[in-house]
Amino acid sequence: MTGQDRNTDDTDFLDFPGAGRLRAAGKVTPPSADAVAAALAAVRSAAGRADGDGPAVELEWEPGAAVVPVRTWRRRLPVLVSAAAVVAVALGVAFQPWSDSGSVRPSPAAERERTGAAPYWKVRTFQWNRSSEKDGRDESYETVWLSRSGTRGQFGDGPVRDYSETGMAGTAFWIGRNPIMWDELGKLPTDPDALRARLLGKATGESAEEALFSGIEELLARSPAEPRLRAALFKVLTGIPGARVTEQVKDSTGRPGTAVDLDADTWRLRLIIDPGALHTLEMVTTARNDGLKWGTQKLRAGDLLQRTTYLSVGPAWEAPKPVPRT
Repeated sequence: MTGQDRNTDDTDFLDFPGAGRLRAAGKVTPPSADAVAAALAAVRSAAGRADGDGPAVELEWEPGAAVVPVRTWRRRLPVLVSAAAVVAVALGVAFQPWSDSGSVRPSPAAERERTGAAPYWKVRTFQWNRSSEKDGRDESYETVWLSRSGTRGQFGDGPVRDYSETGMAGTAFWIGRNPIMWDELGKLPTDPDALRARLLGKATGESAEEALFSGIEELLARSPAEPRLRAALFKVLTGIPGARVTEQVKDSTGRPGTAVDLDADTWRLRLIIDPGALHTLEMVTTARNDGLKWGTQKLRAGDLLQRTTYLSVGPAWEAPKPVPRT
């Protein structure tokens, strides 16, 4: 649209039948319990039709990621948007469909609070790894379902496998050698100093700080951490000695975030966080210096080694069964 296309006269765009009711719609009485129940039932019904025997409502946060080749997502979006609109009308609130405008989004954990505890935390990622061969690279999509009792995952459209760790009584999030169990998340301190001490345990030194950096990435992306814990984790992350914070950066898909960089040996780690939801958008590893060897290659400073892009995270009510181990 050019400037010549804009309206410059005094045309009243609300001069049409029913405009009076539209103007009055800003003030509505709270809906009855029956109306809310009916709207929620419509959402469950619509989502169920979209996914067949899938979960009634899957509250994933799906950022705008140009690299997501998910055919079913385009099929589901109109159904889910329409269902959300039903709830908005019933509740008498303004409905605004998802967009990638960069506006603040609700935390996935906050979504979970409004809908009750879900048994799974679903994470979808795109992973890029530099191959040891010249100009080579490995790319893959992965979906992981974490739960209190274990983890299962799937690469692309391949079989679902059991990722559960042998000898662990449930799902653990690792800070170096220090495991944080799923059931411990609600008991972790939200004071940054106390939280740092709990996460690190007795570990010290540069390797411990690097492990803390990577462990916080995992907790912010792969755990159902509540908002207060997420805020404390972010403070611990930015307080790591040598960490540098850069605001208003973008990840590889164009999503805005805050970057936290840390030099680790010959590599540079960059964690990009959504400052609103305090969720991991992307983890990037690059070379720090020129001349580093990677297989048959000699790297230059800034060359990409590895990148994990978190395409969606959030609670899930069902997960596919893993293929039995043979």
